[in-house]
Amino acid sequence: MCLCATLPDAVYIDYQPSAFVGSMVQLAVGNWVELCRCSSCGQLWRIDEWDKYQVQVAIKVSAVEGWDSFDFKPIQLKLLVNARGGLTNECCAWANCNHHAVKGVAYCAEHLYDTGARK
Repeated sequence: MCLCATLPDAVYIDYQPSAFVGSMVQLAVGNWVELCRCSSCGQLWRIDEWDKYQVQVAIKVSAVEGWDSFDFKPIQLKLLVNARGGLTNECCAWANCNHHAVKGVAYCAEHLYDTGARK
């Protein structure tokens, strides 16, 4: 039995049981990502290729068509903010940015992501 239905739209692979990725069937490969399908329930997932310098993220995908051109950045930003405990009332330290900073850092989610942070 899989956990797909209980998981949010995006998860960190390292927080999931090994059976999560082990139950996936690869359907396609893109630019440092792959499209996989859960062999139990059929849920599609966009999974980051393993990279020793970055965390792997799995994002639910609704259709095979356009999976590699869909803008997943908003989902990744939400995951990043949630992983760090939310936002503060302080403004981002980036020049001319008025968005709220992510807890524990001086930048908003967008600018923190642009520095390479994923978690």
